[in-house]
Amino acid sequence: MYSKKIFRIIHLGLILSFLCSCAMKNLEPLPESKPEIADTYIIGPEDILQIHVWKQEKISVTVPVRSDGKITVPLIKDVRAAGRTPDTLSFEIAARLKNYIEEPTVTVIVEAINSLKISVSGNVNSPGVYKVGGVVSLTVVISLAGGLNELANDKQIRIIRRSQDGTENIYQIDYYAVINGDINKNVSIYPGDSIIVP
Repeated sequence: MYSKKIFRIIHLGLILSFLCSCAMKNLEPLPESKPEIADTYIIGPEDILQIHVWKQEKISVTVPVRSDGKITVPLIKDVRAAGRTPDTLSFEIAARLKNYIEEPTVTVIVEAINSLKISVSGNVNSPGVYKVGGVVSLTVVISLAGGLNELANDKQIRIIRRSQDGTENIYQIDYYAVINGDINKNVSIYPGDSIIVP
């Protein structure tokens, strides 16, 4: 049993090194369910933002995006930040500050990205929530979670993905095929996805 686990880890490592050089594929055959990736960063909960108001140091602040998606800015109080780009957020803050400051110039800088996360649960060696820098492959996700344990059903891994309208879609992936060379099944995993290994 122990030697089988060692063999599986070595085999997975060899496959991972091969797959890293290959282009990632999106989930098939449901292209309409792929999330749209914006050209600019979309702010999310737990991100840290610098709000700089030109020539107004007293109201220039560094703030976290709360779990409700809002930030607190001096003079105008709560503003929704999550789901927006830094540019659109800076325009709203500037528009609301016009009641207090003549022609405010606002810059929003994302100081720390903490919202890009995926969760991995089930029969992996280290289940949990992992920060990612963006889109990653399924093999990378499984590697982050310490690989599959000996109880895992690698032919029925499920991906739960929330679409823009709030509905959840579930996809089943044959990971056994991936580690045996079928790179078409090495699907892309997006921030916000949940991976369940039965």
